[in-house]
Amino acid sequence: MNHTFSAPVTAAQRQRDTLLGALVGLARSTVNEPKTEDTDRILATGLRLAADPEATESALLRMTGIVEAEKHRVAPNCAACAMPCGNTSNYDLARLWGAPAEICALKVRLLSAVCVLAGQKTTAQIQKEICDDLFVLAEDWDAELLLSIVTRAEGLCVQQLFQKQKSISCLKTNLFSQNLFTNAPQKTII
Repeated sequence: MNHTFSAPVTAAQRQRDTLLGALVGLARSTVNEPKTEDTDRILATGLRLAADPEATESALLRMTGIVEAEKHRVAPNCAACAMPCGNTSNYDLARLWGAPAEICALKVRLLSAVCVLAGQKTTAQIQKEICDDLFVLAEDWDAELLLSIVTRAEGLCVQQLFQKQKSISCLKTNLFSQNLFTNAPQKTII
């Protein structure tokens, strides 16, 4: 999966940014309200779709609707609030693309790491990291603070990759051992 993001040029890329902004809004809504049983799955599915360079505008639009519906399930009173605080507002990615180059680069790295994590086997640690990192995308933090968050997220990606490779290696070893012993010619002991 290509996790390289850039300022939108096409209609599908603009819709991708809208979806990503809605995902940030959903993640931020879970700060003060409990998640539903579907929230983490919707976040991960939305991130995987947003990271797919072949995703169609219509698929991105449908997913944005699902994310918005979930956000209203998580924080139902926010949709009709007479005095919105902005805590659950969608993030406008134009802010990211218009940020200073160093901040933009760090946030793109963070977004890429979050998309990689969304493609991993779900654990409580990964779910928390995804929500925390999406929350950070909408914050106006300096490069030093942002770098520490990016480093943590990328470290978790590397850790997950290492665990996956280790599991594959163990599986291959076990399959090889089983195959070696089950297909080995049997010796007759007299």
